[in-house]
Amino acid sequence: MNRIVSAIKAKAKNYKVRLGGVVANRSKDTDQIDKFNERTGLKTMAHFKDVDAIRRSRLKKCTIFEMEPTEDVIEVQNEYLSLAKNMLENVEPLEGNPLKDREIFDLLGFD
Repeated sequence: MNRIVSAIKAKAKNYKVRLGGVVANRSKDTDQIDKFNERTGLKTMAHFKDVDAIRRSRLKKCTIFEMEPTEDVIEVQNEYLSLAKNMLENVEPLEGNPLKDREIFDLLGFD
């Protein structure tokens, strides 16, 4: 996530790209993401826990929208559509400030 923040910040000098927020994917909890967001000026826009339909779509090498429309697949599709709508209509660009590697290790408690 930090590398993405750095890359977008660098590209924003010459191109019209901005950060809108973080999508937490395949994570049970967001405590480390929340710490990172607080330090870098970001916010979480969506949290997709460890969703089996997403895992199955990766195994089938297709998008969630190419999957057979079962109840769990439709639920995830609707979450992604809601996220896309929110990104188009309600997102203010954020100024993300990337951290140095040592700062990340200290923040998250790694040696």
